[in-house]
Amino acid sequence: MAPPVYPVVFTPEAQAQLEALYRYIAEAAAALVAERYTNAIVNYCESLQTLLIRGARRDDIRPGLRITNFQGRPGLLLM
Repeated sequence: MAPPVYPVVFTPEAQAQLEALYRYIAEAAAALVAERYTNAIVNYCESLQTLLIRGARRDDIRPGLRITNFQGRPGLLLM
């Protein structure tokens, strides 16, 4: 039996942050580096479709919020 698949939706704020991150990295390094890094973030988020429950619960901040890491750095917020 295949695992359930959940939709992954990027909020407008998350999309804007990814675009800003891309621009920052492209200026500081190169467009190819920025593309690879932001694509890796998107791919990681999309991998949540089949394994949704990850990260530490932080209901003290917002109900249903989980915080996980990406490439060894904390900071991805999942709801």
